[in-house]
Amino acid sequence: MKKYIIISGLLLLVGCSNGLDTSQLSESQQGEDGLIKFYSAPSVEVAIDALPYEVNLPEQLPFETEGFKTLGITDFGGKGKNPEAQFMAIDEKENNLILSTTTAHREYPDSDPGEITLDNGYQAFYMVPNGLDIIVKHITYSYTLIMPQLEEKQIKEELMKLAEQISD
Repeated sequence: MKKYIIISGLLLLVGCSNGLDTSQLSESQQGEDGLIKFYSAPSVEVAIDALPYEVNLPEQLPFETEGFKTLGITDFGGKGKNPEAQFMAIDEKENNLILSTTTAHREYPDSDPGEITLDNGYQAFYMVPNGLDIIVKHITYSYTLIMPQLEEKQIKEELMKLAEQISD
């Protein structure tokens, strides 16, 4: 009987992690049709914990910053099954990194991204001049790096360094 209760509890925990946990989020806006909901989180940690997937934020950034801030979570479909979270790191010199994470499939209708195999073995897609998407365990990490003092080649190198920090 004790084993049954423990197994049931574990299954309940796993079952609950299939959707967005809005218990610590504030709904900031809802689309007109109710299919898109926008949430704000009081911290990066709360935003990450609310997601039904694990997020690894890069620790080594190409500029000095106080760390990431959450820009919020968008729930496409409004049922917590397809959330997209956005995070941003910024410095005093107008350098910034925006990182968006989602389990949704990304399409590139207006661009032809360059496919890159990173040193960690993951496939990445580079979008000129400052974007890189990498898919890890069905999670798409979309990086946008804005550093006005760097040339496009240097931006691409920095994006690849950021993507190399993702682990399983």
